[in-house]
Amino acid sequence: MLIHEAARQAGLSKKAVQLYLSAGLLQPQVDARNGYHQFTGEDVQRLQQIRWLRQLDFSVQEIRAMLEDPSAAQYYILKRMTALREEKRRLDWRMAQLEQILEQDCLSPNSTALTPGPEPWHTPLPLDETDAYLIVSCFLGSLVQNVELNEYRRFLWQRLLKVVVAHQTPELAGLRDYIYSLTPEHAGQLFALCRRVVSEIAALPPQKVEEFSGRVLEHLDHNLSSSAAGRLKRRYECFLRPSIRLFDAETCDILREFTPLFSEYQDRLQAYCDAMLHRLQLPENAALCARLAAFFGPEFSPDQIGSGQLTALYSLSLESGKVN
Repeated sequence: MLIHEAARQAGLSKKAVQLYLSAGLLQPQVDARNGYHQFTGEDVQRLQQIRWLRQLDFSVQEIRAMLEDPSAAQYYILKRMTALREEKRRLDWRMAQLEQILEQDCLSPNSTALTPGPEPWHTPLPLDETDAYLIVSCFLGSLVQNVELNEYRRFLWQRLLKVVVAHQTPELAGLRDYIYSLTPEHAGQLFALCRRVVSEIAALPPQKVEEFSGRVLEHLDHNLSSSAAGRLKRRYECFLRPSIRLFDAETCDILREFTPLFSEYQDRLQAYCDAMLHRLQLPENAALCARLAAFFGPEFSPDQIGSGQLTALYSLSLESGKVN
């Protein structure tokens, strides 16, 4: 079918379809005889999806990212839900102020002065289970996303989200806001990086742990000496540090029940951390340890460093110059 018929079936204008074509949101075949686009039923379905997402206020850039990588759709949906929560909080505040004006007749000549309530945008939006879902999925990736949910696992998942929500700290709210501040390109790169960290540690053979830890320190030393150093510090402070306290004993106990993959990951992670700690305590790495403590904080000194910081070192060693 031609563009006008595809537009009619999708409930769009011809101009809108042309816009989505130019933005690369769909690629119908082109008739070589006349250069006209030939739309199929699948193209119409894609246009209907685009129309629906635009009605939900997703940008063309966000829609392109979701259509190119459907697994990324979760991030953009959660981000939009949080934006709507913030918008609702502001609207609720305005409604409350208007109701106060009506109830107290604050604008009449004989009324007392209006006493507005605290403005909500001066305090971070409290974390809820939507934010917890995003954070856990971001850091653990396929360990939790590819698990088949039965009734008990659904119970564990809800319990896990409640535990995460209980960590109502400014740092964790900052982590959520940092993730949502990323462009679609940078968000995709960051999630891919997290998936790589978890999957490579989970698949680490015992006989390769020593070699692996040495390579991590080598790459890390190079990155700290390069122009990437500033990005490493920002990523640690805004993204990695807030998460370290999040995965505490209670969280890990739930995750071990949720999937045996997490237990396997923890076993390999412990072996990696032991090897890393041993290397950091060697005299030849004293200068690197001093740089780490000076750059990221005293929690990176060999006598204080924990598994969270050691895992962060692997993530930071993978700096490619692209993730903010």
